[in-house]
Amino acid sequence: MITTNKIIEDYNRIYESSGIRTNSAYYRWLISLIKPKPASRLLDVSCGEGIFLKEFIKRVKGAQVCGLDISDRALVKSKARVNSGLLVNADGQYIPFADERFDCVSCLGSLEHYLDPEKGMRELARVGKKEAVFCIVLPNSVSIDFLMHIVKYGAKPVDDFQIIERTATRKEWEAMLEKNGFKVVKTYGSNLWPELFQEGTFKIKSIGKYLQRKLVKTFCPVNLAREFVFICRKK
Repeated sequence: MITTNKIIEDYNRIYESSGIRTNSAYYRWLISLIKPKPASRLLDVSCGEGIFLKEFIKRVKGAQVCGLDISDRALVKSKARVNSGLLVNADGQYIPFADERFDCVSCLGSLEHYLDPEKGMRELARVGKKEAVFCIVLPNSVSIDFLMHIVKYGAKPVDDFQIIERTATRKEWEAMLEKNGFKVVKTYGSNLWPELFQEGTFKIKSIGKYLQRKLVKTFCPVNLAREFVFICRKK
């Protein structure tokens, strides 16, 4: 039986080793979708290593940021990146803040790993102000990666990197968000970010993978994207 303690143990294991992150350009793109105003107050739920918090501080004048994660090992990595703001060790299903506290609330690819994703959604909605902007990233059950894996190997891909794994279609996630306090304003598709160079260097990673990811990013239909980026408001 999966418990909260087992989830904490698993994420501490992950953040003590490889961690979970993507290129900073991806987080800058998400900020451009949110369009935060100067001095916006952000809560990033399941903030991981704090890369999104760091980019938000750099790009939003006067930003006030708070990162929350169930893993204390993740917050150690966040603290090394984020030199201002508040970092909180807590469960995203029980956010320890008052109602309507934040201008922007994000949860980037984590709700699907919660014991109760719908409770997590309601908590996100609760702490956002009436005019807050929410950025919620969730995985697709019928992505182009999924279909290509079936074509190549004749079987569904198995993903057991994290202790709980869930996926759903765009309409299924949108229905769940709408049920739990959100109005979906816009849905974007997101795929593996094309990286020509290792971040922060001019060392080329893989030209072949870069071109493949660039093509997928450019031409993949939203409904077949690896992940969905939902920009939401409160109902």
